[in-house]
Amino acid sequence: MQGRAAELAELTAFCAGDREYLWWKAGPWAGKSALLSTFVLNPPPGVEVVSFFITARLVAQCDSNAFTEALLDQLSAIVGETVPGSLPPAARDTLRRVLLTAAINKVLAEGRRLVLVVDGLDEDRGHQPGSGLPSVASLLPKVCGDGLRIVVASRPDPELPDDVPADHPLRHHGQIRQLAASRYATEVATRAGRELQDLLHGDRLHQDIIGLITASGGGLTLTELEELTDEPPYRLKRLLGGVFGRTITDRTDHTNTDPSRLYLFAHETLRETAALNLGVYLDVYRDRLHTWADSYRLPTHDRPAWPQDTPQYLLRGYPRMLASITDTDRLVSLAIDPIRHDRMLSVSGGDAAALAEIRACQYLLLQRPEPDLYALTRLSHHRSQLETRNANIPIDLPAVWAALNQPIRAEALVRGITDPWTQMRALTAVAEAAATAGDLDRAEQIAHTITN
Repeated sequence: MQGRAAELAELTAFCAGDREYLWWKAGPWAGKSALLSTFVLNPPPGVEVVSFFITARLVAQCDSNAFTEALLDQLSAIVGETVPGSLPPAARDTLRRVLLTAAINKVLAEGRRLVLVVDGLDEDRGHQPGSGLPSVASLLPKVCGDGLRIVVASRPDPELPDDVPADHPLRHHGQIRQLAASRYATEVATRAGRELQDLLHGDRLHQDIIGLITASGGGLTLTELEELTDEPPYRLKRLLGGVFGRTITDRTDHTNTDPSRLYLFAHETLRETAALNLGVYLDVYRDRLHTWADSYRLPTHDRPAWPQDTPQYLLRGYPRMLASITDTDRLVSLAIDPIRHDRMLSVSGGDAAALAEIRACQYLLLQRPEPDLYALTRLSHHRSQLETRNANIPIDLPAVWAALNQPIRAEALVRGITDPWTQMRALTAVAEAAATAGDLDRAEQIAHTITN
């Protein structure tokens, strides 16, 4: 990486040292993400890296749910266990912590260190009021021990979220290093800004692509842009890979069962600039998104509501956009739609996203001078139904996974059982299965957690 040899050397020294946290701070376009990307792709000897890059302009990459999903994938690969797709949110949080401990112990036993890299703490959108989600920063360990080191990066502002404890290492300013702006990154920023202005003053299709991606609040796939612009894929591909080269980038959407490429702004500053320049015309593009969403929400004579080919954006990104502009009427209609939530369950394997949008909708309604009590009641009823179906995990299922030598997966399933008595019975079965398999230490550890 050009001009960053000293910073990369400092990162290498940090991995071998006694400090547990290193926090790089710098303004936009300073090259923070480029520095950490280079480090993640080329770690020093004796270092195993897991990473998460928070991206505000990408709805599936900007909160603690996404952080947990990313770490589950990477940590399970290190430990050698599979991750079930149907775990409720609380169980996935537990599994993340269990897998992190297991990965640290495994890497440490091999004479190496695990390094967790988190970029973009300032772009975390999950901890905003009404989300019901913790911040990513609050999930980072207070104590790392000898086997873990943590590197984070952010802009100078905003400050840490309120849910980060006062005794957390991130509250200690001794962890902070100021990153000088890269001359190369500054040149890229200048060229990208000029390109954006040219596109906004270009032909109608250029403006539509910028307007739709800006209005979406996240990324759109090529197929989604094709539906929204009524333009053929070959023309869109040529434009996105040509004149949009510095402004719009593409990234794999890992939240989809059939991963596709999402097109989004190359930098959060570009998205902010586009929104400012579009002004009231941004509502025109939002209206196009609303009309598009209604075409999937409302059944027709030849297609049911929320069919199997429903665009991924309408299941995840669209409700976040509605919440950001406080469009509670449309958000309520989505958040109480059981057909849509069944479709989301079939795609993601869980109800975390559905529960999150219900919480966000409830929060927005409660901020009104006169809250809509009928809407709040309907939201509470639907939320209760979702939580009930998450609680119906068969008692013997965790023990089956333990017998198949998947103890971490088994324990995570047990933690997803909300009824205390049922959970105790499931823990008993898991302990017995572990003992039968000869893993007496784990069986004893599980038995000690049975308090009834």
